[in-house]
Amino acid sequence: MNRALVLVALACLAATSAEARLGETLEKLKERYGKPQTQLKKESATWFFDTDDEKQLVFTATFNDKGLVIAEGLKPVRYARLTRESVQAFIDLQVQPFAGSKTLRSMKPGEQYTFAGKAYTCAATELVIVDDANGILIVWNNGADPFVLAVTPQMLH
Repeated sequence: MNRALVLVALACLAATSAEARLGETLEKLKERYGKPQTQLKKESATWFFDTDDEKQLVFTATFNDKGLVIAEGLKPVRYARLTRESVQAFIDLQVQPFAGSKTLRSMKPGEQYTFAGKAYTCAATELVIVDDANGILIVWNNGADPFVLAVTPQMLH
C-alpha cells in the first residue's frame, strides 16, 4: 500500500472529532473505520490498518456493558512498525479533552503514579500519561513488543 493511503488512515485516526476517543460507541467507530473484523466477543472490536511498508497495525476497542469504549489500543502486527507519528496521533486524540487539566501528567521511567486506586511505576520502555482525576491512562510501550493503550478506570476493575 502506498504512503498516501497510510497517511489517510492515520489522518482518520488523528483528525476525527471528539468521537475518536474513550467513551464512544461501536456505532461511532463503525462510521469512522467501517465494519470491524469478525467480533468474537461483544465487548471488543478490532480493525486492521495497512502501513506504508504493506504491513498492518491492529486497533482494538473494548466496551463496557453500556456499549461505551473503556479501552483502545494500537499495536503492530508481526513485522510492522509502530511509528512515533501514529503513536502521537493516538495520544493527541485521547488527551485533547484534558489539554487544560492541571492533573494531566507525563511520567518518566522509574516514576510512580496512581490510577484507579492502584500504584504503578513507569517502566524504562514506557511513556505514561495519566490523569487520575479525569479517568484516563495512556501507556506507550516502545520496547520489544510495542503498543499504545488508553484505558479508563473501569477497564482496570
